[in-house]
Amino acid sequence: MLTASDEWADIVEVNPPDLPNARHIMLDHAWKRVLITDNAFGRIRVSPYAFAARITHDVPSVTPTVVVSTRDRNILAIESEVRGALGNGVQSFLVVVGDTRPQVEHMAHHYEIVEHLRALQSHLPLFEAGMTTRFRDWQFRRRVDAGAEFFVSGPILDPATVESSMEQLKRDSADPPVYLMIIPPFSLSWIDRMESVGSVPVSDELRAEAVEGIARDRAWELSLETAAVAEDAGFAGVIVTGLKFDTVVDEAAGVWRGAGR
Repeated sequence: MLTASDEWADIVEVNPPDLPNARHIMLDHAWKRVLITDNAFGRIRVSPYAFAARITHDVPSVTPTVVVSTRDRNILAIESEVRGALGNGVQSFLVVVGDTRPQVEHMAHHYEIVEHLRALQSHLPLFEAGMTTRFRDWQFRRRVDAGAEFFVSGPILDPATVESSMEQLKRDSADPPVYLMIIPPFSLSWIDRMESVGSVPVSDELRAEAVEGIARDRAWELSLETAAVAEDAGFAGVIVTGLKFDTVVDEAAGVWRGAGR
């Protein structure tokens, strides 16, 4: 699990399909770990809990972590989903606030959800509960105190911003592990779009390079460099995000294998 692993983890974010299909089989031998989104940007897809269950059954070589969005579910609904996923071999859950596009009438309290899940661990099958965090030490510390067992932060597009971002967390060696979300900087418009939804702003140097145009191979090279810097900076692993499913199982997997990661 992400909490207990002492080994570096290369993970990829995957969106469930709009309707059930068998495309998840393509993840076999492409990635060892996946992070499954929960109706990102308010787009309704197959339940991430059900999708993760299918992966554990059909692709046992892949270990899923399910994003638990608290934006529009109450605590009973979330616990029910978690119990069902546990019964299908899913052991890892990442609690997030979730975006509010479109606006929703109810948002569960994400701290309460984490505390509730941690309390369930005493009488349910083994599982872990993590949280996201911004690169702010006060937020990170508050979420450590809430009981989160691992963290996901970012995203970052520029290797030059990795070390300073980790320093902002003021993480102690006794704190839970932190995983870094990274996004390949495919173009200037893509960089601008990612910054508009909360990614760490890129350096002036990368922006100048993007103005001139970034080849796709160069974007992947920068992502690999970001992963290498993240490992040196003390992150526990990276989560490659912002990709279409076909890119995940084909191009991205090939880049990571080709780099020997």
